Amino acid sequence: MIYFIFMIVTLVVLAIAFHQWQHFMIFSPTYFRGEALDENFEILSIKTDDGVELEGVVYEPHALYRKLASVDSTLLFFAGRSHDSVGLIRKLSQSFPHARIITFNYRSYGKSGGVVSEKNILKDGVKIAQLVQKHYGDFYVLGFSIGSSVASYVAMKERVLGLFLIGSFDSIASLAKEKYAIKYAWILRYKFDNTKLVSQIEANTYMFVSKDDETTYIQNARKLKHHVKNLTFYKEYEGLSHKELLWSDEVIHKINEVMS
Repeated sequence: MIYFIFMIVTLVVLAIAFHQWQHFMIFSPTYFRGEALDENFEILSIKTDDGVELEGVVYEPHALYRKLASVDSTLLFFAGRSHDSVGLIRKLSQSFPHARIITFNYRSYGKSGGVVSEKNILKDGVKIAQLVQKHYGDFYVLGFSIGSSVASYVAMKERVLGLFLIGSFDSIASLAKEKYAIKYAWILRYKFDNTKLVSQIEANTYMFVSKDDETTYIQNARKLKHHVKNLTFYKEYEGLSHKELLWSDEVIHKINEVMS
């Protein structure tokens, strides 16, 4: 009897530990700030439907306004699992200098409140997109890594000019099978099934993947590719890690080309 109780308690403890481990494998709330932002940047703030405050930022290339009637386009960016989006804005502005760039931190990232989950990260993404449309007009959306799930969900729910997916994947279940040999999807806390999203997106979709991606494997990207309803551009790069793919000169050049 004692042995049986011990086994039950052990299994419960392991189940709880596995449940928590999954959260930290998917999300890594980060706070990082580099140099102070200048007049080209403005900190934003919104409240979610359940009252959580999210921190965001917009990059407005004011120097260009003195030369042009308007910027080329507006880009809504959704970051990866270990990014502080607000802290990333200066680097984004250097990559896409002619675009207005808007990004918000997920719940528990940066100075955003709350606790991030699969449900609220997607729902918040749609609310952000609706506000961007209301205040800035039509926009492109770019998602990196886990952010590609948010970007895809937004593009499925809202009208966007184009969807850029960098380091994307088919689903968490498929990734877990490749990475950890977990065969039973039902035990996984998170789904992030991008195949169901991209198959319903009407907007032009651009995929950028790397054969040497150590986080979202190339085979997962190839599986996702076959589900994209409107695949306009797809390229497999070599010699680029997961993070390097986001800042690749070739990737940045192509995105700027599309938005110009």
